[in-house]
Order: sequence, then structure tokens, then C-alpha cells
Amino acid sequence: MAATGHGATFVFAGSLGTISGRVTRLSVETPTAEVVDMTGVLDSPTLTVLVPTGSWRGGSVSVDFVGDATIGDVQLYVRSVGSLTFRSPGHSVARQVILESASSQVAVGDVVRGSLKFLMTDYYP
Repeated sequence: MAATGHGATFVFAGSLGTISGRVTRLSVETPTAEVVDMTGVLDSPTLTVLVPTGSWRGGSVSVDFVGDATIGDVQLYVRSVGSLTFRSPGHSVARQVILESASSQVAVGDVVRGSLKFLMTDYYP
């Protein structure tokens, strides 16, 4: 079965509570490799020696979602550290993250919508 975004859901189980909803858009910026310049002062000016440290840095996940009446004030979860799990038919991914920012909107006759931005981390409280 192929992975698909139809019917996708997310759950963020963080240190300040849990948020869940139906995903309308998910965007992932993968972490970048940490690289150091090991070019020696006596090396040729045309030589560049870049070495990976084995670590990574950065990386973020942005989720646009449709919530239900129980979603509450998403700002209360900002700064929370925990596990973000994305599930769709044929695909499931979980990452340790920090909720960096959140927003929500609601209009008359419409559903509750929101956006969450997470930073990837190896930190476990």
C-alpha cells in the first residue's frame, strides 16, 4: 500500500499536555549535517577539507490542522517537549520535538484550524 496524506492525523504528546487533530498540510525541513572545516593553514589555497562530525542541527516540522472543540488554546503548549507522531494510511513517523510556536483560527460556520511549528531535538526531559 502506498503512503498517502488522505486521512492523516497527528498527536503531539508534550510535557504540557497533548494536542491532536487532522492534518491538512505537513512540511518537514530535514536537519543538516554538522560539518567542520579542517583545512590546515599550510594546505594549498585551492584545497578545502570538510569533515562531517556525525551530528546534525536544525530541522523543523510545520503542521496545519483541523481541530475539534476540545483543542483549546494551543498557545498553552508552546515550549513543550515531547513526541510528535504523524499517521496516515500506510505511513507512520514519530520525532522528538519542541513546540516552538502555534496559532489557531476559527470563523463563523467554519471548523477550528491551526498551525504548529516544531523544532527537532534529541532532548528527553
